[in-house]
Amino acid sequence: MSLPKPSGLPRFSEVKLTRRTLVAGGAALAVAGAGVAVGVTRCSRGAADVPVEPSAGTEASEDGAAKLGGKLSLYTSCPEELVNNMVARFSQGTGVTVAVVRGSEAELAGQLADGDAPGKPVADVVWGGEALWYAGVEGLSAGLEPVQREVGAFALAEGLVASKKEAPAAYADLLVASLAGRVALCNPASCEVGWLHLVAMLSEAAGVSAGGAPGDDVSWTFVQELLAAGAVICADEDAALQALLDGNADVALVSEQCARQLARRTGQTTVAWPESAVGVADACAGAVEGCLNERQAEAFVEFLAGHDGQQAVADALARPVADDVQVAGGDDVPANDDVEVVATDADAAAKQREEILAVWARVLAGEWTPAAAEDDAAEDEGEAGESKA
Repeated sequence: MSLPKPSGLPRFSEVKLTRRTLVAGGAALAVAGAGVAVGVTRCSRGAADVPVEPSAGTEASEDGAAKLGGKLSLYTSCPEELVNNMVARFSQGTGVTVAVVRGSEAELAGQLADGDAPGKPVADVVWGGEALWYAGVEGLSAGLEPVQREVGAFALAEGLVASKKEAPAAYADLLVASLAGRVALCNPASCEVGWLHLVAMLSEAAGVSAGGAPGDDVSWTFVQELLAAGAVICADEDAALQALLDGNADVALVSEQCARQLARRTGQTTVAWPESAVGVADACAGAVEGCLNERQAEAFVEFLAGHDGQQAVADALARPVADDVQVAGGDDVPANDDVEVVATDADAAAKQREEILAVWARVLAGEWTPAAAEDDAAEDEGEAGESKA
């Protein structure tokens, strides 16, 4: 099955905003192997002042042309490894100094709406999250375009790698007794990847639903049982991966990209893709209309969508959207056509989001009961009332 076009699924997370300036030029930027060494100036949230667009720099690029130069304020929810890789390559080729603010889509959208001052956009570029998530941000949502694809995956602890009989191959396998209290799940109300996994679990293809419609009693009962078994609920993807590393979980439901990065970085975890049902969404990027550094913003978005930017996406173990750039990895990494995608209509998902998250909150609080049981209870109450009358 081929991966779909941008799905439009909303995204949520709660990662604290951090701000730093990546300084371009000379030895400050050194792309080496899996990592990127960059000159970093750290500062508190909102402390870095991004000036009005400066004139083009005078430093010459390799082909002798003058580099663009200047500064850029980038707001992103993407993993740090990908951000560092992308910014380093962009800055090295353009001479642009990039100030990075990393946080959840909710935080970024809120900051964009507030601005640093009346009439002044707080960012030049937004990168990460579905276009739908920024629908309420003036001058942004219409200009967003997909630049990489995110896929839900399982990050598995070293012990599960050696014991294949315990390693889950599908969502239904998460209920085995040996994994009770050992599954780290991102909260879908606060984390984008948590939403992707929840949508996948509620689908018929996940093997836990018999009704075929997202959110039937059977699929929600599965979620209820998973939580009752002691699933570790994490505020964000970083926390889920940390639970794995700290030995507090054997399985973390995260993104393919972060799971693969962790496996490469530590050598103590591995990655598995849920059979039959995988949540997929597209991270977007766009320049903020009326931003202070328009030329730098346009150049960065063009770089992201271009071949070099898409190659940087692949090198950071994310999935590029460009057809001419291949997913990085060996034979164990499924190609796009081999990923079994949860087919969720974008408009339908948007309309159901609040309802799904409301049910999730009830399940989490221990207040959810199957609709059939609620109907029976209501019928019993009605009969009791009639008998008293």
